Amino acid sequence: MRKLSILFTTLLCTSLAFAQDEESPEASAPETEAVEESAPAEEAAPVEEAAAEESAPVEEAAAEPAAEEPAPEEAAAEPATEEAAAEPAPEEAAPKKDFASTSTTPAPAAVVDAPAVLPAEKQLEIAEGNMDNIAENLESTMMGKDDAPLAVSGFMAFRLKNFSYPDASEYLSSDKARLAVDAIFKANIVAMPNSYMTLWTNFTFPFDLSGLFSNNLGSQPTGVPTSNERVLFDHSTDYYSSTVDEEMNFGIDIRAGVFGAYVTAGGVIWANSSPLTMWERETMPRFAWVYETFEDEKTVSTYYKEKVFKPVKEGGRAFWTNRSFGGVFVSAYQLPFDMTAQALVSQPADMDIGTRDGLRMYGGQPGELEMSGDYDLRGAVYHGRLAKNKIADNLTIGLNYMGVVFDEAVIYEPEFYSQYNALSVDPYIMNTHVASIDFKGNITPKFYLMADVALSMTDSLKYYKATGAKDISGYEKSSYETEWSTPQVGVYVKAQSKYLEGWPMTLEAIFLPKDFYSPFSMSNPSRFLAWRKDEFALNSGSMRYAPNMAGINLKIEPEFNRGHLDIQYGLHSQIEDGDDVLLFNYRLNGRNLWESTNSWTKHKPLFWADSGNANYNGYVERAGVLTPGVGVKMTRQQGGLRGGTWEMWETFVAYENAQQIQDSVVPSHTKWSSYLSLAGGYDIGHWFGTDRNIVMSGYASISGVSKTIAPIAYSESQSDMLLWSFYGQFEPAIAVTPTFHVVGILGLESFRSEYGYIIDYMANNIAKPTSTKPTHYNDVSTSVFRKAPINYLETAVGLGFDWNFAERAGVHVRYKWATHSDETEPDNDWSGHYIYAETKVWF
Repeated sequence: MRKLSILFTTLLCTSLAFAQDEESPEASAPETEAVEESAPAEEAAPVEEAAAEESAPVEEAAAEPAAEEPAPEEAAAEPATEEAAAEPAPEEAAPKKDFASTSTTPAPAAVVDAPAVLPAEKQLEIAEGNMDNIAENLESTMMGKDDAPLAVSGFMAFRLKNFSYPDASEYLSSDKARLAVDAIFKANIVAMPNSYMTLWTNFTFPFDLSGLFSNNLGSQPTGVPTSNERVLFDHSTDYYSSTVDEEMNFGIDIRAGVFGAYVTAGGVIWANSSPLTMWERETMPRFAWVYETFEDEKTVSTYYKEKVFKPVKEGGRAFWTNRSFGGVFVSAYQLPFDMTAQALVSQPADMDIGTRDGLRMYGGQPGELEMSGDYDLRGAVYHGRLAKNKIADNLTIGLNYMGVVFDEAVIYEPEFYSQYNALSVDPYIMNTHVASIDFKGNITPKFYLMADVALSMTDSLKYYKATGAKDISGYEKSSYETEWSTPQVGVYVKAQSKYLEGWPMTLEAIFLPKDFYSPFSMSNPSRFLAWRKDEFALNSGSMRYAPNMAGINLKIEPEFNRGHLDIQYGLHSQIEDGDDVLLFNYRLNGRNLWESTNSWTKHKPLFWADSGNANYNGYVERAGVLTPGVGVKMTRQQGGLRGGTWEMWETFVAYENAQQIQDSVVPSHTKWSSYLSLAGGYDIGHWFGTDRNIVMSGYASISGVSKTIAPIAYSESQSDMLLWSFYGQFEPAIAVTPTFHVVGILGLESFRSEYGYIIDYMANNIAKPTSTKPTHYNDVSTSVFRKAPINYLETAVGLGFDWNFAERAGVHVRYKWATHSDETEPDNDWSGHYIYAETKVWF
């Protein structure tokens, strides 16, 4: 076709030239010149449009973190946009061009083959009559507006981190001072051979600039490094060297008419489905002080606008609802009758029960350090969704399934069966199956509703020793009995109303039975996974959902000029008695503490956060569940510090007396959680007669866990209050210039409980072990256990700036001085300097 068009164009121009020679060249020339000049303009437009839309395929690529997302302002405009992260907006399929001529004028070929006896005037008349038809045929040979043969985008970042503890406790003994410099290069490559197909791949190359070395532990991830062996910690959760597998994936998107679908496979796939099957619930405010490693491209002024001046509360990167998987994901985002569907096959990296200890992924955060190494875990994750959209214009109803099935051959792994044998029980596997039906959409333009009703069931496989078993364990992969649990029904509802002008409201309600378990839903947050543990977190319901919970969460966000306000209240209780195993998150300085330690166990909540650095846990913790022996690793609940993704948590049991510890009795109550927070900001720039933004922002909350209902938690001395906390943070932000902004931080956080106990190892000359914690506490006198109420106080003060020193390039610097004091155990006190500097260049 292209050759025919070129041939015809050549012949036509020749004919026109003859006509101009015989007739009036002065009159014809301008017309001919105009036609010739218009072609490049028409040709350039599609190219420019294609360049403008380069990021579209990346957006569709399984919600890849580094891809460009819809503008957060738009995402926050309507609550319904919350589902945008789940299913990429289908790209309009370019209409097929109609190459058939609609004119009754003879075809151009007839003009070329016309008898030569026709006078020049007649030939010119026929040619001019077919100009529209000629243009249409010429356009058919040009590249469409959606065609971009190859597009590459990404970024290069250099990061410097310096941590220094002039006053370091024992658990920081291996990290008193450290300077780390690393870099990362990420490239998103998109190929569009035509308007109906998109191909893409993503590469992430991390670099640790501490020098080259040989790592003998690369093939022995569970080994212990010697004193003269260096290992990379920044880019690995095990003893592995730098890898290029962290985010290497590929995909293809095909769309035609009423059909559109993409398939992606690789190490990191981002997707969601429904709140109780596959969903991440982000609830903590996003402070400008924390420049996330996954921040997408935006100017400094836009960054501060979205985090400080007019904060984005929902949608896009502000509150990421996707979970991460590695495997194969299919999303049919456009089907006949306004249907959509998706399917996933993955492996249970975050909850592997075998030798690998799980957690090779960082745990569901949109960061470039999400994955390290290949999946080689015993088990499979299956997911499917079918949804009907545009019911009554904008409502969606979906059917969802999520299943986690482990490989029966895991019984041959010594690490798996030995942990049960140590407790004199036979090993078992608990497979999970969750099905749900969800509903979401705008009931009216001012009222949005989301609801999800899920059914959770457990398929248990209990092994028994087989006669004549060939394996040394005495078990065979087929020697087990199965048992199905009673189905458990969970319900989640979210409603958003804008009927009160200037007072938008959001109400969330949850009901999850004690035995309800959905590992990749909002009931098991990815930053700090709980598996099937019976425990209760501070701020439960408002910040974190878990099984055995019912309650409501109300948020009111009044609008006014020059500022913003966010009032949130939550009240939740357990449905039935649960163990008084309490945990809380260090929100003010926890991330700094997590990043500053190089203990590999900071990535694994199965272990103490610092146990990878020392011969024993250096933190003097409040006593937790004292499991004899090592215990089943997936259910460990010893007291002490545990690392989550960019978070640090502490666990303890609210023992009522030392005798309970002696008898290994964990107290149990139906607990209540109350939460009240106030966040806001006000622009005082006009006070100084400037149009620059000078915003004073603040956040404060009080929360508590109690044995009886306490609508407002105001003190740890309240009746039946097991744990109480106050958190306050003041954050001034100043727009010095449009490209240079300054931010500060002043914060205080306190935790208090009358129910803490410490195990005094030195009493009665009992030495602290060098490998695992004491294994048989029942043999120890009660005099070893010392009452030690929790009275922690953390402070922080700091200054930083963000500067666009060039187009698409910025530098982000933070300095922070932080302290931690433990009133009843001063050995845990510390103070430290934290310096971060990052340069990020986009291309």
